[in-house]
Amino acid sequence: MSYDALFSPFKIRGLELKNRIVLPGMNTKMAKNKHDLSDDMIAYHVARAKAGCALNIFECVALCPAPHAYMYMGLYNDNHVAQLKKLTDAVHDAGGKMAVQLWHGGFSPQMFFDKTNTLETPDTITVERIHEIVKEFGEGARRAVEAGFDAVEFHAAHSYLPHEFLSPGMNKRTDEYGGNFENRCRFCFEVVEAIRANIPEDMPFFMRVDCIDELMDEVMTEEEIVEFINRCADLGVDVADLSRGNAQSFATVYEVPPFNLQHGFNIENIYNIKKQIKIPVMGVGRINTGEMANQVIADGKFDLVGIGRAQLADQDWVAKVREGKEDLIRHCIGCDQGCYDAVINPQMTHITCTRNPHLCLEYKGMPKTDEPKKVMIIGGGMAGILAAEVLKKRGHEPVIFEASDHLAGQFVLAGKAPMKEDWAAAAKWEAEEVARLGIEVRYNTKVTPELIEEFAPDHVVIAIGSDYVAPAIPGIDSDKVYTQYQVLKGEVEPKGHVAVVGCGLVGTEVAQYLAARGAQVTAIERKGVGTGLSMLRRMFMNPEFKYYKINKMSGTNIVGIEPGKLHYIMTNKKTQEVTEGVLECDAAVICTGITARPSEDLQEKCKELGVPFNVIGDAAGARDARIATQEGYEVGMSI
Repeated sequence: MSYDALFSPFKIRGLELKNRIVLPGMNTKMAKNKHDLSDDMIAYHVARAKAGCALNIFECVALCPAPHAYMYMGLYNDNHVAQLKKLTDAVHDAGGKMAVQLWHGGFSPQMFFDKTNTLETPDTITVERIHEIVKEFGEGARRAVEAGFDAVEFHAAHSYLPHEFLSPGMNKRTDEYGGNFENRCRFCFEVVEAIRANIPEDMPFFMRVDCIDELMDEVMTEEEIVEFINRCADLGVDVADLSRGNAQSFATVYEVPPFNLQHGFNIENIYNIKKQIKIPVMGVGRINTGEMANQVIADGKFDLVGIGRAQLADQDWVAKVREGKEDLIRHCIGCDQGCYDAVINPQMTHITCTRNPHLCLEYKGMPKTDEPKKVMIIGGGMAGILAAEVLKKRGHEPVIFEASDHLAGQFVLAGKAPMKEDWAAAAKWEAEEVARLGIEVRYNTKVTPELIEEFAPDHVVIAIGSDYVAPAIPGIDSDKVYTQYQVLKGEVEPKGHVAVVGCGLVGTEVAQYLAARGAQVTAIERKGVGTGLSMLRRMFMNPEFKYYKINKMSGTNIVGIEPGKLHYIMTNKKTQEVTEGVLECDAAVICTGITARPSEDLQEKCKELGVPFNVIGDAAGARDARIATQEGYEVGMSI
């Protein structure tokens, strides 16, 4: 397929981009102590510039100490300039261009504040402080020029401070900075003027704006959004970077859209705005493939296309599309487990990716081993596959022993759930990648201690996954009581009223799977229905359950089963009131009782033979896909 439109050059003022692909600003958490960058951040950007990305936008930088969340860099002192100059120099040397997002977070980053921070929102700051912030934006733009950036971007979306001023739902001021449309825009107009006045005439000026302001009682209208952008264009903005999202409402899901949203879900919304404004448009929204990216440019719907998480999942996305090797791309699956959940998880020092655990570790490279080893990988799930792939790339000789007739077992099942076609495609891709790398796979082979001794490996990786163990509920062996595996494998299809017991990460998907096929479903969970889902996926659960008419029973333990009946004890979370009851149903699906498959005999044999070994993935205890692939990568790098 031709990608001529996508790889055509594009000029904005004095900057010529070699193609239409932009890496949007995305939080990586790699900034150190608010003030420093290390090799990891630089290598992350250089890798994507080397692949051919035309423009990288560096994630939000704070313009003053007040909103400076600990996970971001700043751009308000000379140290920031020196640090960021190292980054821009490295990206330029790699053939890329760099822009920077000038940002004030308003209320949004407060969960990432420390004792040095002060919350600043439209209702908490004086007019004098507003004038100071406007000046700080201008000073930040001046420092961006000193740091060697090729363009700047004013972040006026996603309920950060500028959006808070623009929105009638968030701005309740009654002075010249609140109330009517003109007053609500005043702060942003002043910021735009300050930025433009502090950058060279030939330097491009991007502005990130929501193409829809939504899901609050009071929002900007489409007409207001269009007028706002056109007025900013008159003041010197060159490109409208159209996104979507509002951390004050359900609309926050559009900022980092999970698989629940279809690919390209935002294209028509963006095009609708593009047709009414006077400057070029950059658009984003789950655009994963070269074909879709090329089409939005060829059709004139975007001028530039933001390829974000697709470039997280595969740093060489641009090169592979350009070379017509799209079948080699490791595609994003929209799980949000590494790129979003990591941001809100204080235990994680940087984002990661279920498909690409090498993300943010590009600086480590893939060093070749000096001592190639024969490595026995026991289990061909995602953890075992990732270990084998990394080992092979590093020069080892991994051999996968898989008890079934296919690889990526749990991922294959995950792909059966509604809207998870990308997961099924990822499972297929990984099996193909194993073949491309020339990794030997021995299917239908259950490894015994004797086989380990016969194979004589230098190292063993035990990744045999998990088993279903029926929970100790009286009557669990009753008729029409099934497991999640029987349902997802298509061995059974319960009809009528079906109770899904254990509605965490997997159970919620089983509930939707059955409801989509016409069953009347009740979702039962001893904690809260949806426990274990990423925050954004959990936000989607309620409207999806409402659509499928799935009834929820949280805080509920099943204490007995008999044909057609489930006996339960329910605890009210707020009042702690306990009630007992009976739920009548035609069938039950048990989605609990997952435990690590025993491997003590294999471990003991390794110890007896003096062979080093690792236990990873579900074999070390039930875990989600991101942790499994991360462990596979880490083992592959450690041997």
